[in-house]
Amino acid sequence: MAEKDYVLCMYDIRGKQEFIYKSSKLKEIVGASLIIRDLFKDYLYDAAKVYRDRINEEFKGSDAVFRYDPNEDKLKKFSFKEFEERMNGDQYIGEIVYDGGGNFLMLYKNEEAMKKTTEIFTKKILKEIGTLRVVATYIGNIREDNYHSDDSKNPGDYERLYQRHRFRESIALYTQPYGSLPIVQTSPVSSMPLTYMYDHAPKDISASGKSYFKCSTETNAKLKKYWEEVRKHGDEMGETILDNIVAETKGEDSMLAIFYIDGNAMGAKVQACLNGKKNYDDCVNLLREFSKKIQKTFIDDRKKDMLKEDEKQSSDKKRFRSRILIGAGDEMTIICRADESYEIIKEYLSKIPSPYSSCAGAAIFHSHTPFSDAYRIAEQCCEDTCKNYMKDNGLTLANLMDFEYCQGGIVFKLSDIRKENGDNDNSRPWLVESNVEEKTSYHYKPVKNKNLPPWEKGKATEEADNKKIIEKLKEDNLLTLGDVEDFHTKLSLLGRSNIKGLAIPVSLSESALRTELRRIIAHMSKDKKESMGFKSDIESIEYFINNKKLLKDLVRMYDTGYGKAKEEEEENAE
Repeated sequence: MAEKDYVLCMYDIRGKQEFIYKSSKLKEIVGASLIIRDLFKDYLYDAAKVYRDRINEEFKGSDAVFRYDPNEDKLKKFSFKEFEERMNGDQYIGEIVYDGGGNFLMLYKNEEAMKKTTEIFTKKILKEIGTLRVVATYIGNIREDNYHSDDSKNPGDYERLYQRHRFRESIALYTQPYGSLPIVQTSPVSSMPLTYMYDHAPKDISASGKSYFKCSTETNAKLKKYWEEVRKHGDEMGETILDNIVAETKGEDSMLAIFYIDGNAMGAKVQACLNGKKNYDDCVNLLREFSKKIQKTFIDDRKKDMLKEDEKQSSDKKRFRSRILIGAGDEMTIICRADESYEIIKEYLSKIPSPYSSCAGAAIFHSHTPFSDAYRIAEQCCEDTCKNYMKDNGLTLANLMDFEYCQGGIVFKLSDIRKENGDNDNSRPWLVESNVEEKTSYHYKPVKNKNLPPWEKGKATEEADNKKIIEKLKEDNLLTLGDVEDFHTKLSLLGRSNIKGLAIPVSLSESALRTELRRIIAHMSKDKKESMGFKSDIESIEYFINNKKLLKDLVRMYDTGYGKAKEEEEENAE
């Protein structure tokens, strides 16, 4: 098939986490995540219009990029022939191929259109945001029948683009675009020049009592985007959700939780979409359907649970128990009160339907701790503990969770922190088993397997293989939340003061722990001993000794409610 002048371009936003969590102010963090979410809609499409209007004013004001809405109930089908027809006209200079999973691919009419549009796009980002970095990679010699190839010796356009992009990443410059002169006022946090000043600033925008506020270009962009979103989606954005969450902890323990959740084996599922497919129409439409399914499974359906109103709070205004900081594709970052984080993580992971799964990492921290540090710890709990555990044991479908109680020195790596605290030998990760009914599973009736999308076909075998591995791991040391909650129920019978008193003995030695347990259980009432379900005090002591790792974890996390079953909480309330 003849090659055209078309260009396939991929845009990649670099340093997302650094950009989002550079500030410890919540509104700036939320604003930064919104900027990344809407970057192409707010900047690239306008840049395309500017370029198109330069060469042809006939369609001034109309779209220059043909787009599709990834959230539509019925997605627009991509057609390479229709793309060519549009490019033969004068209105459009390109079309969105795929937007999802952190990838943004676009087909341009020609190389000049791509370069000029990208130049306008990146200059606008530099002027209005300042520090956000975008890497653009493109290839030519596009062929309609060669989007993907299973032959590594004869790669398709998709593979050629990614090969070039990996090389582009390794040579791209990521230095800050400009510095500060000695005569320029700078931000004490980022050292960037203060370029904006506002009189009569809101009281919560500055820690000082001054009536004016100065900020850098980056901070201004983040705050501007935050307030725009608040005006559009007041309740869901929750202008005061974060303030309320923080305020509720003051006077108590001032503890918050931030947790990072990431889907498992997404790369393998993407490859499953493309296996056996070659042309643009088949590959692109499958990727769009896959992206929509992932967004619905991991974000849209779960968001309803995450944004539940807090029924414990009596107020005329809506009060939410958590705030979603970032949510896209298969990743979500959430902040909430520390004592509610266990139940929220459990609810999220237990409702993920087969054949999908996620890992979650949580950081419990004081409200004055920099959010960037807390987020980094949460991400490492997910990646270093849960993901590595799955890799080491050959798992691809399992919902796992890990957490870290952040005290001092959280600027270090998670592994160094745990080594220093003597916490390397713990009971985690914990397995969160699905509560989704079997009838809603894709494999409830094997006969329906033929109607499954490509990335879900054959998953019944994968599920069975993972189930065998999990059962074996349970026999060794893998704990389910059911195991943890059963242990917590028995542990609670010892009494809070006694439980907190176990923190030192459990860290010292088995003999010290045994001595303290003997003392506590000897003074327990007959009713509580019977509630434990053991025949003798010796049997009770051995139960806690045999579960020393879990005991140590729950003693540290006792006041945050980790491991506490909902039924137990309701009984205590009564």
